[in-house]
Amino acid sequence: MNTTLRCFAGRAAAARTSVHSHHLTSKSQQQLAFVSSLHSPSTSTWLSSIYSARSFSAASTEQAPEIKLYQYHICPFCNITKSVLSYAKLDYEKVEVNPLTKQELKPWSGDYKKVPIAVIDEEQVNGSEPIIDALLDTQYVQQFLQSRWNDEASDKDAMTMQQFQNSENSQKWMRYAVDDLAALLYPNICGTLGDSYDAFSYVKNVDSFTGGQKISIQMLGSLAMYFAASRVKSKRNITDEKKALKEALDKFEHEGLDDGKLSYCSGVSTPDLGDVAVFGVLYSVNGLQAHTDSIQLRGGPVKEWYDRMHISVMGEKAQHQIKLGVTCD
Repeated sequence: MNTTLRCFAGRAAAARTSVHSHHLTSKSQQQLAFVSSLHSPSTSTWLSSIYSARSFSAASTEQAPEIKLYQYHICPFCNITKSVLSYAKLDYEKVEVNPLTKQELKPWSGDYKKVPIAVIDEEQVNGSEPIIDALLDTQYVQQFLQSRWNDEASDKDAMTMQQFQNSENSQKWMRYAVDDLAALLYPNICGTLGDSYDAFSYVKNVDSFTGGQKISIQMLGSLAMYFAASRVKSKRNITDEKKALKEALDKFEHEGLDDGKLSYCSGVSTPDLGDVAVFGVLYSVNGLQAHTDSIQLRGGPVKEWYDRMHISVMGEKAQHQIKLGVTCD
């Protein structure tokens, strides 16, 4: 469990490693501790990585890249990646990884056993931020997004790729999502054994898992996450995880949304990568009590922003589920 803290405190530098080309081959049977596999890149990794996504840039502007994404359902970094994919309207194949055995990654992923991993046009890319970089570097995605932004705003106010990906605001809130907000979610969804067990209820809907695997993942996975969340609280000196999450969202509301004066933290009429990343982290706990507390019951500018982002990213209005199945718009 020593590796757990690096995953859940946002300290694991799962860097943009060099891209490897592999064919998906037979799966080995070795087991690895699952909690070390969530990707949480550091700021220095994001800024100084030598990985280049230029190999994807030659893709035809008329053809979207072929994408297979290996993920955990409740992993915030996986959900950041999926939010970018959805925002860019990219189709992809999703593979749910068994967090206890990670057999879906063996042996083709090499020594890298964290998620997310993407295979883009048969090239392996490790980690959420390198995957996003690779996608945004394709001509297909660049042209699609620029067309979308031109349609959504006047030419004068239209977003640019530089502004979307690399502006000061975009980088600030990307870092906030990855380094701060993501780590705070784990104590909130796994603060008790009961909450942690509920967080792993998603396995019931994974068709690729056997009945026995679903039971073992929910039982053992929830136990591991409970202890991991406890260590995150200790490392970050968190005594009240709900208060810590509320304060983090207070910061986003005040500094990012200017207390509701701004529609997006981009400061313009369309979201940037920072908006998409924060949305992805919050969306990762959709259906859990932490989502109810941080979005529905909180209300105000954060909920209004979240609802706008849900339409922008998911293409549909958010259906907020409170307790007992009550839906509120």
